[in-house]
Amino acid sequence: MSETRLEKYKKYRQSLNEFKSINNEPESVKYRDNSIVSDKMNTTSTLPLEEVLGKVEETPEEEPKRIFTKKFFIIAAIALVGLALIAGIIIFAIYAFGGQ
Repeated sequence: MSETRLEKYKKYRQSLNEFKSINNEPESVKYRDNSIVSDKMNTTSTLPLEEVLGKVEETPEEEPKRIFTKKFFIIAAIALVGLALIAGIIIFAIYAFGGQ
């Protein structure tokens, strides 16, 4: 029978742990020491909230220019053809049924 996914990855994790414990060469020890995050390395530069909000308020809000796309023209053309068709049907009905 095949082993389950949990058993498979449990064995995989155990083999990784064994590999890490065996790998105590000077290069790997140096790499691990360099990858430890200390207070000296864990600094961030944050901006004051007033400065950020001031920059947001300073930017002028321009209205987006309307861009006419091919889809817009197709929809407009279909709407115009539909309106013309309805008007034509109404005019034809008036003449055909004798609206005097």
